[in-house]
Amino acid sequence: MLFNRPEGYTELELLEEVAGGNESAFNLLYEKYAGKVYAMGMKYLKSPFLAQDAVQEIFVKVWNNRGELPYVKNFPAWLSTISRNQLINDLQKQVPMETLEEFHPGEQQGLAAVSGNDIDFRELEQLIKKGVESLSPRQQQIYRLSREDGLSHKQIAEQLSISYDVVREHMSKALKNLRIFLENNYRYMVLLWLFSRHQ
Repeated sequence: MLFNRPEGYTELELLEEVAGGNESAFNLLYEKYAGKVYAMGMKYLKSPFLAQDAVQEIFVKVWNNRGELPYVKNFPAWLSTISRNQLINDLQKQVPMETLEEFHPGEQQGLAAVSGNDIDFRELEQLIKKGVESLSPRQQQIYRLSREDGLSHKQIAEQLSISYDVVREHMSKALKNLRIFLENNYRYMVLLWLFSRHQ
């Protein structure tokens, strides 16, 4: 068996084993790269909970697309692309935005040639960070507990010793204020970002 050889194995051999459905090989691949993916997740999501969740989703995608692995010339770069796309999607989930149809049609037409690769991940991160920082202290607290820590409204209410309705009201206002902030201060970038979600 490949993994019993004293001299070890090449990465291509490992990828071929994974492509063939070898779960032991997949576990080795996970152990080799999960730490790097987690570090990337922490860098952008700023939450151990979200970063670990992203790692799991990313490697599920690797497994589901294992048939491509023998043809991947640079696995680290391939994995980085999958990770980046997943993290962008996770980051987008933190900000509720109106659909493209609600923006001016002329602005939509001007975006016809834009691709998701044109969105700078670091700028997107800063966009959200500034928007959250513009919220009131209570709205920031509840927003972060919900979006960053993954708590439900009920769990937040219990943790903060306030009612469920109060949590829901603050969250609703936080989302509304955040959307207004983004539209007023970063309208063009938001439009590019939204358009990338439909590619």
